[in-house]
This record gives sequence, structure tokens and C-alpha cells, in this order.
Amino acid sequence: MCNISNYDIATIIDGLNDAIRVCYEVDSTSDDCERSYPYATGYSRSAMQTAVESLMHVMKSKSEYELDCM
Repeated sequence: MCNISNYDIATIIDGLNDAIRVCYEVDSTSDDCERSYPYATGYSRSAMQTAVESLMHVMKSKSEYELDCM
């Protein structure tokens, strides 16, 4: 069985929570580009891609482990 550490899970959760925070802080009346919709969209997409890559790595590690045990 693949043991994903609490640190790895926390890192994925933190990245997604940061993306949620960026989305909540969007202000269409602000001149700050980090509070714009395009910035929030790109930031969130990047966070989701990183989460998917991390989870795929865990699944790949798990599959390799299961094959080694056969």
C-alpha cells in the first residue's frame, strides 16, 4: 500500500485553499492585477494542475508498489 504522508496531503490542500482565497479576493474595481479575474483564473488553474500532478504521482507510486508485491 502506498503511504502518502500527511505533509504531502497538507501541501495539496494548502495549494487548493490558496487558490480559493485568491478567487474570493477578486475585486473588479481594483487596479491591482493580483485581484483581477484573469489572475485568479490562472492561479486557480495552476493550483489544480499541481494537485492533479501530485495525486497522479501518488497513484503511480501505488501501482508500482502493488506490481512489486506480486
